[in-house]
Amino acid sequence: MAGSNGQFEQHNSTAAGHNAQFSGISRLKPRCFSLFDAHCDTLTEFGAGGQTLYDAPTHFNVKKQLAYGQYLQVADIWVDSKKHDVDDRVENYIDEFYNQLDILKKLGSAGTAEYPEGFDVALIRSSEDIKEFYGEIDGGESAGSAAKKPKAGFLLGIEGGECIDGDAAAFYGGETGSGQFCTLKKLYRLGVRLITITWNTPNKMSDTNATANPAPGLTEFGRAAIKEMNRLGIMIDLSHISDAGFRDVIELSGKPVIASHSDSRTLCPHPRNLTDDMFKALIKKGGVAGINFCTGFLGGSADLTQIIRHIEHFASLGGIKNIGLGSDFDGISELPGGIEGAQSMYKIIDALLKLNYTEEQAEGIASGNFRRVFEEVLPPVEMLKNGKKLTPEEA
Repeated sequence: MAGSNGQFEQHNSTAAGHNAQFSGISRLKPRCFSLFDAHCDTLTEFGAGGQTLYDAPTHFNVKKQLAYGQYLQVADIWVDSKKHDVDDRVENYIDEFYNQLDILKKLGSAGTAEYPEGFDVALIRSSEDIKEFYGEIDGGESAGSAAKKPKAGFLLGIEGGECIDGDAAAFYGGETGSGQFCTLKKLYRLGVRLITITWNTPNKMSDTNATANPAPGLTEFGRAAIKEMNRLGIMIDLSHISDAGFRDVIELSGKPVIASHSDSRTLCPHPRNLTDDMFKALIKKGGVAGINFCTGFLGGSADLTQIIRHIEHFASLGGIKNIGLGSDFDGISELPGGIEGAQSMYKIIDALLKLNYTEEQAEGIASGNFRRVFEEVLPPVEMLKNGKKLTPEEA
């Protein structure tokens, strides 16, 4: 998340044979390839006053999303215990998320000026949901082909583990069984499928990489929470966490984890970025790092070329299958040169193809690598209750 406090996103070696200079002339057509963006803050930033996620004047909106045919967006609720009543904020934005989904489904059924044939809207809660969204089951088309209707997919996340701080009292109070992690389980039942362990404010699970002194890593409660997220099928996101916390989670988690929006610290020495050793540990864990478009984390020219440089560097470490996109749209106050918003995502894939990345490698970065890890971590559909979102009372 970015923009609010004016510090970058803190709220308002090149691979062999590749050359990061390119013309930017697209070889691709809309709807010819799929996308998966692991982080944006549009949900908490797009505003009210009659605006909808369909056409809000933001970096990301659904009108832009639909041009790609199959584009899955992790929609994050940013929380900070220093600024927010966290429980109220989470509850309100979960309600708003489902309100926006209802609006989008009605627009999709009726059709719009841009998409008169209509479009589909999908909520991703299970591994099967991802496969169905990308056309891998139920007789769907192959992952890279154009669908009969464009699809807008959403997965609900929370950026800031203080969303489950309330569970710490029961944990340290010795409660066991159903008494533990009531808040986390409620969020799971309400559709949350990703939690970024920290933002910039320490919470009951861990310290952050914004802390001045060396951070101690995961707390005892944090360790238990990691295991519970593994059990439920909630993706663990390590962007923002302290280096010690990163290492603790890598060692402890029984499933792959991600850094949804983090760049290379070798290319830009900011603590929000990943060291080479951290990225190599992510590779061994089977996880993925999403390239963040924040200019302060890209460094250098802070343009499309620099995005490619970070991809190239991670690829040079043996991580071609562990790189994705984590734009941080609407969480950053400044976009890199050449990127105007979600409508520009194709330029990254186009640039990779011009640098002689194979179509398989480019597709992996565009969507396939994140798809793989989420399919592995998210719960199977049979674990879901009644296939619907529960009200707070039902939860």
